[in-house]
Amino acid sequence: MKEIKNKITNKLERLLERSLVPRLVRWGEYLETKIRRYKHQELKSKLKFCGSGLRFKRDITIDHPQNVSLGNKVYIGPNVLLDGRGGITIGDNTTLGFNVVILSANHDYQSNDLPYEHNVYIHKPVVIGRNVWIGGNVLIIPGVTIGDGAIVAAGTVVTANIEPLAIVGNQPMRTIKYRDKEHYEQLANKQENQDIS
Repeated sequence: MKEIKNKITNKLERLLERSLVPRLVRWGEYLETKIRRYKHQELKSKLKFCGSGLRFKRDITIDHPQNVSLGNKVYIGPNVLLDGRGGITIGDNTTLGFNVVILSANHDYQSNDLPYEHNVYIHKPVVIGRNVWIGGNVLIIPGVTIGDGAIVAAGTVVTANIEPLAIVGNQPMRTIKYRDKEHYEQLANKQENQDIS
């Protein structure tokens, strides 16, 4: 009796492994694809403008999509963040690699309050031209314009405008400028006094 039970159990296990499990996996992948497409369609409908042929990978985030315009045949790689608070325009045939971050708003470091997370933001639009190629792990700060046909190498921090057809890469880290020490100390002291009371 035990042998018959083992044979039946083995046959059932093989049957499950050969047919049912692969079908369930394919069905799960199919559902995941359908859900992702639905989310992408919903996101496209919220954009200020969306050209034809837009393609993007999973896990992209577009904050304030009503301020983001994407041209025709734009490709957005995985794990991209577009912060549209100040406005972002991306031209036709432009490619964004993986982990690209485009910011269009920044904290006002000269404001009169601490902590910074609730400060007033400064909004500056980002404009990226047509046929631009932006490599992986690129950070683009608010107010930047990238000209048509430019290429931005992987890992670059874009802090200034890029001319059309330019190929740019990152410079070594350097100090840009210093904050107003007196102003900062006043804010820090004010914050410390608020924390104490």
